[in-house]
Amino acid sequence: MNRLFIFLEGADDIRFFEGVLKKLLQEGYASVELISYAGMKHLRVDGFIRGIGAMGDDYLMVADIDKDRNVKAKKQRLKRWYQELDTNKVIVVIKEIEGWYLAGLNDTQARSLGLRPLKKTDRVTKETFNRMIPDLYGSRIDLMIEIIKRYSIQVAEEKNRSFRFFYWRCLE
Repeated sequence: MNRLFIFLEGADDIRFFEGVLKKLLQEGYASVELISYAGMKHLRVDGFIRGIGAMGDDYLMVADIDKDRNVKAKKQRLKRWYQELDTNKVIVVIKEIEGWYLAGLNDTQARSLGLRPLKKTDRVTKETFNRMIPDLYGSRIDLMIEIIKRYSIQVAEEKNRSFRFFYWRCLE
């Protein structure tokens, strides 16, 4: 059995994948390894990708769309940075991972955490998320942990189209 390496932008992404998706992704793999790539030099990421391929393992790269106009543009930007990258192995989060967090809460769960329920979370940014954090939480991390405890993949599929794409592509 081979391993799956998932390149993630940062700590919030790793927390989300660790708490919500890692167990589900482990089916069919000996292990799932989460790698934070945002602070790495591009050559180092390319080296990782080469090594993963040489070992016969698999990988995904997950990236926020940020200011790119569409998924294709984001994938092209990543390909310019990481020459070894197979763009078919890129999952683009729209807009940012915070939208994936909020997507997994139904209205009752959102209210129980002091959040305003959202019908869709495709346009949620870090700034939007940060403005929503109720005063009762010491930090955004505290809120994220509470969201993960209540997370519903079925609800998230309804509320965020890039999460739904990821789920159907990688987990179904």
